[in-house]
Amino acid sequence: MLVPRLSMPNENRRVSQFCVSPVYAIGDVHGMASLLELLLATIDDDAHRCDAKPRVVFLGDIVDRGPDSRRAMEIVHATLQEREGSHFILGNHDYLFREALNNHLGDPALDHWLSGMGGKSTLRSYSHRMPGWAGELPDLLLPRYSHHLALLNRAADMVIVNGYCLVHAGIDPKKPLAHQDERDLREIRERFLDVSDPLEKVVVHGHTITESELPEVHSNRIAIDTGAYRTGRLSAVVIAGNSEPRFLYVSHSD
Repeated sequence: MLVPRLSMPNENRRVSQFCVSPVYAIGDVHGMASLLELLLATIDDDAHRCDAKPRVVFLGDIVDRGPDSRRAMEIVHATLQEREGSHFILGNHDYLFREALNNHLGDPALDHWLSGMGGKSTLRSYSHRMPGWAGELPDLLLPRYSHHLALLNRAADMVIVNGYCLVHAGIDPKKPLAHQDERDLREIRERFLDVSDPLEKVVVHGHTITESELPEVHSNRIAIDTGAYRTGRLSAVVIAGNSEPRFLYVSHSD
């Protein structure tokens, strides 16, 4: 059973800005579609209590590891269509899926994604057979799921919400937001996580599972990857005007 819980950017970059609240930023989904459905329902209930229309930002890594990446992608696609002002930020796992669908991965890179990054779970949710070689993957999936590739191709790199910068992994603390490298936004860890100095904006990110397996507030960042595929807990942070951030999460019952 699933149980809802409530607790207290350069010229070419794909950057979106919000000035309206509340915004609900959702951490790494990793194929946990049932948790995502429940969290979105919890978000709707929370927004209804505030008499607000929820805007959702997915912080990336929708696919891989968990059992139902296909349905998770379908939910993200529907959410962006139905909830005006919502956005999807490209995670490092989503990037590999996108490159595979665009036939930009060679066989070694495809093997690494499938065997080392949880890509096999993604493809099993789409098809009953694995591609024999990299070039076969687009022909296998795109006839039915070209809208998923379109979603991946237009994903943002970061979203600015008032005093917050929403990204997948983090930022290079030595560079201004307008000059960040896209790969850092998807993959950075220690060079960002180990810094406690103030940043241009408070960074909201996923990518690295928190030590507590709960959302964590640090001096310059808010971490909301609570390891959904491993812990059964999917989290979101609520950003509403000048109010202190608060958190929603859903989990499998103990």
